[in-house]
Amino acid sequence: MSKSNSNLDPLKTWREWFVKNEREWSESITKLMKDESVAQSMGQEINAAIHRQQMFTQGLASPMASMNIPSRADVVALGERIGHLEDSVARVEAALVRMESRTKPSTPRTRGTRPAAKSTPAGSTPVGTAPVSTAPVNTAPKPTPAGKAAAARKPAKRASRA
Repeated sequence: MSKSNSNLDPLKTWREWFVKNEREWSESITKLMKDESVAQSMGQEINAAIHRQQMFTQGLASPMASMNIPSRADVVALGERIGHLEDSVARVEAALVRMESRTKPSTPRTRGTRPAAKSTPAGSTPVGTAPVSTAPVNTAPKPTPAGKAAAARKPAKRASRA
C-alpha cells in the first residue's frame, strides 16, 4: 500500500468529526440554557408534559377499571406485594433450615437399624424396656385375596325376581 492510503483511516476521521460536533453542540446548548427566558419556557414545557401525563392516566383509569384491566399503579402495587411475599417465604425457609439443623441427630440413622443399646448382663433386660425380638420383620404388604379385589371391581348383582 502507498503512504497516502494508510493515512486515510475512515474511523479515525469519523471519530474526530463526532467529537468536534459533540463539543460544538454542547457549547451551543449551554449558551442557550444560560438565557433565563429559555430556561423558564423549558420548565413550563416540562410541567405541562407532567400535567398531560397525569390527566391521561386519570382519564384512562375509569375505562380500564370497567374492562377489568389493571392500571400501572395496580401492577406496581402487586409487584411490591409479591416482593414482600417472597421475602416472607425466604425467612420461613431459613427458619425451617435452622430448626432442622437443631433437631437432626448427630449420627445419621438408616432405615431398619437401631442405635446400639447399652450393654447389660446376658439374659437380663434393662429397667424400663421390653425385650426386643431378634426375629426378622416382614415389611412386605399383605396380599389382598383375589375374591375381594374382584368383587370390589364388579358391580353388585340385582336381586332375582321370583
